[in-house]
Amino acid sequence: MALTAHTAIGMIAAATLIGVASWIGRRWGAGAGGWFVALPLISGPVMLTYALERGPAFLMQACIGAMLATISLSAFALAYGWMARRGGWPVSVLLSCGAFLACTWVLQFVHASSLGWSFVVACVVLALTLALMPAASGGLRPGSPPSWDIALRMVMSAALVWVLAAVSTVVGSRVSGLLTPFPITSIILVSFIQAGEGAASASQYLKGLLKGLFSFAVFVLVVGVVIRSQSILMSFLAATVATIAFHAGVWHWVKSPAVI
Repeated sequence: MALTAHTAIGMIAAATLIGVASWIGRRWGAGAGGWFVALPLISGPVMLTYALERGPAFLMQACIGAMLATISLSAFALAYGWMARRGGWPVSVLLSCGAFLACTWVLQFVHASSLGWSFVVACVVLALTLALMPAASGGLRPGSPPSWDIALRMVMSAALVWVLAAVSTVVGSRVSGLLTPFPITSIILVSFIQAGEGAASASQYLKGLLKGLFSFAVFVLVVGVVIRSQSILMSFLAATVATIAFHAGVWHWVKSPAVI
């Protein structure tokens, strides 16, 4: 498949996000990396593009879909967290991706019309998933990863974006829709973490991700509510401010060892 401008931008964005998240994880722990990845750094600009190109009405529907996508991400995290205790990263990646795709497929048949209720459902699912995540066991293996480790993660993430873009040109719009929210960044990060630091660190990353997704839900909620009465610019500015403030609070939650 020829490399398009949109695909190239997606590859660069994914590689950059992987690099920054990896550095944060090295500096403050795996949970901090998950917390950072949950920010709408890629999905936010995508939603802004929807608003500019297709209008507020389309964006409001997209907000409901984005909110429900947190359920699929919760299924991914829960499946990976438990499988990492029993098998290596290849099996964990395979089964967690299967859980994500199965959940996303089911959600295609859910005709949700209320952003508010979708927000409530998303938060409940995230809370339940955190409660069901396995407790850390086996201890952490900090280790000393090789100097080329982060660069390899970035290259792999860019390659995976290209592969998904190529697949989307073959399988059609319906399957492409299933692949749109695919957790490329988390797959790369958590598999490297499990391989290098063990299942306990992988679980820390996933719990940080789940906690951070509450901030993502806040972003989507604010955009979807404010866009009804304000301009696109004001909607995204309000959502950005609200998300940064909320995410700062989530950071204390992520760093607190006494809280799930």
